[in-house]
Amino acid sequence: MKDIKYNPIEEKTLNDKLVNLYGAKIPGLYAAVKPLFDDPDAIKPALPLVIELNDDESYENADLRVMVFGRETNNWNDTDERSQYPYGTYNFNLSTSDDVLHEIRGKHIEGEPEIFGLGDIYHAYCYEENGVRKSIFTRRQRELMQRLSQRLGNRKVEAVWNNVSKIGCGGKAFGNSCGKPTAQIHDIERQFFNVVANEVQILKPDVVIFLTGRDADREIKEIFDLSDEDFKSVKEGVFLDRINLPGVKYAARTIHPSRESNENLNKHFDALIEDIISCVQ
Repeated sequence: MKDIKYNPIEEKTLNDKLVNLYGAKIPGLYAAVKPLFDDPDAIKPALPLVIELNDDESYENADLRVMVFGRETNNWNDTDERSQYPYGTYNFNLSTSDDVLHEIRGKHIEGEPEIFGLGDIYHAYCYEENGVRKSIFTRRQRELMQRLSQRLGNRKVEAVWNNVSKIGCGGKAFGNSCGKPTAQIHDIERQFFNVVANEVQILKPDVVIFLTGRDADREIKEIFDLSDEDFKSVKEGVFLDRINLPGVKYAARTIHPSRESNENLNKHFDALIEDIISCVQ
């Protein structure tokens, strides 16, 4: 499978550029994770998180483009739609460049109802409301974006969700349903699906927000080649550091919102929004 030669599509949109980024990586990644599925004792990886913009034009024309990072996916699989694959995840039967393309873009792009690709999973979670249960993290992330948009008045804000770890652990059937990826899965991602910095280059967000707490600092530094000196505290009594991220107007890391009280969440979100506005207006 790793020997599949992916033929890039014509890049007319940002989504096309993302597809080509992922397409070049998918054959090697799938070949690398296959031994984990062959090993009955191994923790199995979830599917890789791929970004798909709902509307390229709206994102490109926004007054403020924001990329919000979480830490890792939990149970990032759709076992109903991909039940024919091991644990509802990886399609190890890819053999051509077109197979790779369909695996990424899926049915709602290709118009093939029997295909449910990686982009379909992202699209369903981010842009569809019916039947898709949102995590606490996602709901609070949306609240943050709504508050930021309200503060900016007539300026149009477009946000895209991402994760620092692109491949999480799989569901409960895999023996581990959440938390950081295993060292083995992390190493595979770094070698075969190290795409986060490229995603930032392609999408060119004005603002990058890491809602990750301290638990992803190592990964952030690793991905963007940063050091401790690139993190600068903003305000005493608030866990908020600006990050020196080249090519981005504003980047910061603050609390992971899932298990925070509303009072603590509001304190940190208020500080974050004020700091963003001080830099982008």
